Amino acid sequence: MLATTNIKAEYMPKVACYIDGFNLYHAIDALNNDRLKWLDLRLLAESFLRPGDTLQSVAYFTALMTWDQTKVNRHREYINALKAHNVDCIVSKFQRTKKHCQKNDRYCHFVEEKQTDVAFSARILSDCLTATPQAQIDRIILITADSDQVPTVAAIRGLKPNISILIACPPGRKAIAKELGYVAQDSREISAGRIEKCLFPRNVKDGNGKVVARSPAKYQSPRY
Repeated sequence: MLATTNIKAEYMPKVACYIDGFNLYHAIDALNNDRLKWLDLRLLAESFLRPGDTLQSVAYFTALMTWDQTKVNRHREYINALKAHNVDCIVSKFQRTKKHCQKNDRYCHFVEEKQTDVAFSARILSDCLTATPQAQIDRIILITADSDQVPTVAAIRGLKPNISILIACPPGRKAIAKELGYVAQDSREISAGRIEKCLFPRNVKDGNGKVVARSPAKYQSPRY
């Protein structure tokens, strides 16, 4: 009779990543290197994993600039690429509003991103508070430097103190994310070098090998 040994499977911490799309985009835009915008957010999230971690989900929050068709086309191509790499894309909208303009001393029309911040916060809290025991999140990565998310981080720390939170600040924005860094367990800045290692190929394929997105000419790297 063969002896049997019960081996308990090693627990693998579950990680969820949430990306403030415009916060990250504008930081990359400031680097004056458009090819860095063709960024694989799943690869970027994976670059922050610790040994043994499992990346459970990646959620990207953004809005379409519908008044600029060229930008919309590039943005939609990018969203298609992200979806092919299993990134959940939550797309909000812009809204025209009228505000007093101090420069011209009159009321002017502005366009503001709407709902994205609320969607970002609501999704994080929902995932952390309603997950089943089997899908319970152990660590979250927030890619943002927006201090409006301080209450979200503080709420998670209070309600789910076992969840570890990393603030991954977009390039050049760590100085303006100090408040977020104070309430999270860890914070660091995403370097241009890290982004460089996480770019999509020129043609992005789905699981069946079909090309579903192509890098816009504006984003193409000399290495292609």
